[in-house]
Amino acid sequence: MSTANLPPAGTPADDEGFRRRAGALLHSAAGDLKRTSRSAAADLGLTDADYAAHLAPEQGFSWDLAQRAATVWPLNERDLVPVRNDCPRGVRVLRATESASSARVFQRGGIDYYEYRDTAMSRLASFRSAWIRMLSVVTDDDPHNADVHWNNGHALYQFTYCVGPVNYYYRWNGRDHVLRMNTGDSIWGLPFSPHTFTARNAEEPAYVLALTYGGELMGDAQHELGALGPDTARGFALDTDSAAAAQGRLLRSYLDASTLPLEHAAELSGIPAGRLAGVADGGTTLTPGEVTALAAALRLSPRDLLPVVPDAVDGVSFRPAATSRSWYHPSAGHRDYRVRELAGDRLHPHTRALEIHPQRADSDSADQAVTPLRTHQHQYLHNVGGGPVRMAWQHGGERYETVLEPGASAYVTPFVRAEFTRSGRGDPTDPTRLLALRIGGRVTTEARSALGSMYPGSLERHLHEDRQWCEERGTGGSWT
Repeated sequence: MSTANLPPAGTPADDEGFRRRAGALLHSAAGDLKRTSRSAAADLGLTDADYAAHLAPEQGFSWDLAQRAATVWPLNERDLVPVRNDCPRGVRVLRATESASSARVFQRGGIDYYEYRDTAMSRLASFRSAWIRMLSVVTDDDPHNADVHWNNGHALYQFTYCVGPVNYYYRWNGRDHVLRMNTGDSIWGLPFSPHTFTARNAEEPAYVLALTYGGELMGDAQHELGALGPDTARGFALDTDSAAAAQGRLLRSYLDASTLPLEHAAELSGIPAGRLAGVADGGTTLTPGEVTALAAALRLSPRDLLPVVPDAVDGVSFRPAATSRSWYHPSAGHRDYRVRELAGDRLHPHTRALEIHPQRADSDSADQAVTPLRTHQHQYLHNVGGGPVRMAWQHGGERYETVLEPGASAYVTPFVRAEFTRSGRGDPTDPTRLLALRIGGRVTTEARSALGSMYPGSLERHLHEDRQWCEERGTGGSWT
């Protein structure tokens, strides 16, 4: 059994894998452009031997080569830059002392306003997580109080978990709001909404875990939209305030994509043309039966025609601890964990925030195996109180174990099976609990379907392309 440790700060933990993936991306890009190794080398001004060396894990990625490829081929440099894996053991831990050592105090309006600390993050996921202590104390709930200093909003979605008496201020469509939050309360907010926090009591610790993440707006989508410009970006935006308007835009998009007249779509689906025109104009929504019929006619999945209307009101979804749903896992009769649901929104079905209370102590686990928890999502964990938690997990055929003391945090890669038990004596007045925020990554539902529908046995090749799509014979570059 091994104990998880962080690799040295700033040091990639999987250099060989990074180089291997870089070579595979170059090889795959050349094949997609119908270049053999010989013709790709000629395009890039390399000898055959130099090109082959760039494909080997001993050399791998070269920024100069990526820039050259982006000049002579219809690629972007980032198409040839692999993602670094800084989590080869499946879990990355940041101790409470390491978090405290990152502390920095920022001022707003000429006063000490926040103390920030880093918590666990990984290059594999878009978590940008921070522990924030409120240094400004107010005695009222006025969002215009002189000691309340707003930010300008930011591009990331934000889940916030509260400890202590905290005021959360947010602005939506020109109106200012305030929520009185206490320990265990949580909130989920949309990008670019200005917000801020203050404490309500100088004698009681008040801090939040502000867990921001990119979601589908960041990465490739942001780069593509930035290049296309705001007019095109507005064309992509769906109205999430109205299910009818959003469904109408979706239907028009699919009709335009197929160059299919609405009257012909009505004929193919059996939906009256007038009725379908009303849907396309955003005046009404399809019934479940009509969704099924129209999806079959347009050769779509039914979910492609279903609009998403967020739960958020004025840009936020608030979940007080007192009214949150909770349950035992794996069952009421086998209580390894008590789970409490935290704030979220149906806009992000692959985002789930939970409070996990381990019910078993270390001394109990020898009698009966503890149920492991597993998810397809990237997962952030933070021990938010009570006492230490022992975490054991399996990854790559190895079993690892560590203790997350109060204030420690961890990042966990998808599909890692992890068990949690109470370790040692906790605080009897403060139940041992883990905050878990789980988010979807770049592997969307569509990507998962694509992986499952590939030619049998080709998944490994997709990850690390190691062959040419055809054979090259002789010196003239002919194909088989």
